[in-house]
Amino acid sequence: MKQLKLIIPIILLILFIAGNCFSGELVSKKQRVKPKSKPKTVYVSIPIVYDAYVIVDAETGMVLEGENINKPRSLASVTKIMLACVVIDKINNGEIQLNDIITAPKKVEAIGGTSVFLKKGESFTLEELMQAILIQSANDASHAVAEYVAGSVPSFIVLMNNKAKELGMNDTVYNSVHGLPPAKGEQDNISTCIDMIKLAQEALKSEKLLQWTSTEYTIFRKSVIFNHNKLLGAMPEYVDGIKTGFTRRAGFNLVATGKNDERRIIMVILGSSAPKLRDSFAEIKFREYLIKGEGG
Repeated sequence: MKQLKLIIPIILLILFIAGNCFSGELVSKKQRVKPKSKPKTVYVSIPIVYDAYVIVDAETGMVLEGENINKPRSLASVTKIMLACVVIDKINNGEIQLNDIITAPKKVEAIGGTSVFLKKGESFTLEELMQAILIQSANDASHAVAEYVAGSVPSFIVLMNNKAKELGMNDTVYNSVHGLPPAKGEQDNISTCIDMIKLAQEALKSEKLLQWTSTEYTIFRKSVIFNHNKLLGAMPEYVDGIKTGFTRRAGFNLVATGKNDERRIIMVILGSSAPKLRDSFAEIKFREYLIKGEGG
């Protein structure tokens, strides 16, 4: 098994580099040889399958394998899993309902990154906005929901950090509700693989949250929005949630879960340099643990 752990990332790197060569992304020998011209320095970034990852048994919490599982990393949009858990708590406590109408504030129009282009004064139900957050990964919807639930975004961030402490996520801190890169002078959202496992275990207690994150696409404002988790389509019989994320600082992150008739596993991958590398590695591991005859 130890040899297999070492071989899989190497194979993925070889395939990634080979694919780039054939697509013309790496400089060919013919391109490098130019008579009477000064040789140019060619910089090639090394593909990274992951900077940290962990796989656990969802029921027991037993770590099946991993690397750098306690290394702090930027979260990007996997931040929205905690947002969803806080919202679910409020629903369970009877403080809010999924059919509550939320009117978008002016501030949402200035929020960058992935969005559903909310405009001031537009109204949607809480459930519609939660779908936008967990399927489309909409940052503007995250702001609108946070402000509605807690009265202000800073107050909602306090709830997120309190929830992290409650779950024993001791190496986690939230400074935003969506995971966008922090502005100058602000701090990023930071966590570890093992802390994200604790959050995923909490998230899986909610059938509604799992339903949202297992949805490949839905309709929002008469338009189709698509889930960024491509494993849902690649392994529909097994993978059923929960969230991806990306910023330049964080890399390509993934918190995913899948099951067969005997077990459910949770996987966290942080800091991959490309979504295809991340997803290929995740698919190999899901097959290894969930499909008989493929290592499981």
